[in-house]
Amino acid sequence: MSVILILGLFVFITGICIGSFLNVVILRAFSNESISYPASKCPKCQTPLKWYHNIPLFSYAFLKGRCAFCKEKISIQYPIIELITGIIFVIIFFRFGFSLETIMMWFLCSVMLVLSVTDLKEKVIFDKHAYFLIGGGLIFNLLNLNPVYQKFITFPFAINFSINASFIASILGIIVGIAVMEILARTGYLLAGTRAFGEGDTYIAAGLGAIFGWKISVFVLLLAIILQLIVTIPMFLIKLFKEKDFLTILLSIIFVIAIYITKIQVPYSEILLLISGIVLCIRILKGLKKDSDFMYLPFGPAMLLAGFMFILL
Repeated sequence: MSVILILGLFVFITGICIGSFLNVVILRAFSNESISYPASKCPKCQTPLKWYHNIPLFSYAFLKGRCAFCKEKISIQYPIIELITGIIFVIIFFRFGFSLETIMMWFLCSVMLVLSVTDLKEKVIFDKHAYFLIGGGLIFNLLNLNPVYQKFITFPFAINFSINASFIASILGIIVGIAVMEILARTGYLLAGTRAFGEGDTYIAAGLGAIFGWKISVFVLLLAIILQLIVTIPMFLIKLFKEKDFLTILLSIIFVIAIYITKIQVPYSEILLLISGIVLCIRILKGLKKDSDFMYLPFGPAMLLAGFMFILL
């Protein structure tokens, strides 16, 4: 067995163990329990689990997805999070090798995974998790690990004092992330009387800004919007046809046509594009006022996925 394969296997095992811990972090955030006490227990019968009931991946398979005591079904979330974390750890290790960057990226991606799951599961972003993302991003740049900004700024008014540009870019990234998300979110008030994005998304944007700095964070948010649209548009169209909302369907068609005729430079096409786009946005935002809407998807996971993709660049 080659050394690379052995290392990859060791990293994967480390990852699934961390993934098991992340499950505890996620679930106990909702129950408001400490992550260290009490010991792991069945959420149904409350019986404390034995150590061999907590072996990542293997225990779930051995127990056939059921509690060893009350036989209640165990959430599929447990092995999925463990597996995803293991894969992420391996990908990051082979991307950055033996380095401080690898350790920092393991930490940051673990926090990003926790934020994604809580947002997908209950549409909730816990402030304490977001603070870890912001703090981790600041430390990452304070250690001058961001390749985009690897230089130092010397202050003329201080003797022998300098600070790396990466850390300053990180602070500016937080400001840019908050500003961009709040502008986008509050645009929803102007168009449809509701926030376009939740407040938790602003915390995530701040965290991504802290990691990538002000130069890159805007592009991360742009990619996140594209990823969100890829998933949302098909669901949106299905909803329109199910509800027979032919007016919005017509507006969507007009908007697509306006994009095309603007591209071929038809006179006044920009006006049609602007008007149809604004009206379409208003109708979409009004349709998303209720989180119970089947096509409602939180934006946080798209931002965090975009962040992970930029990490691998």
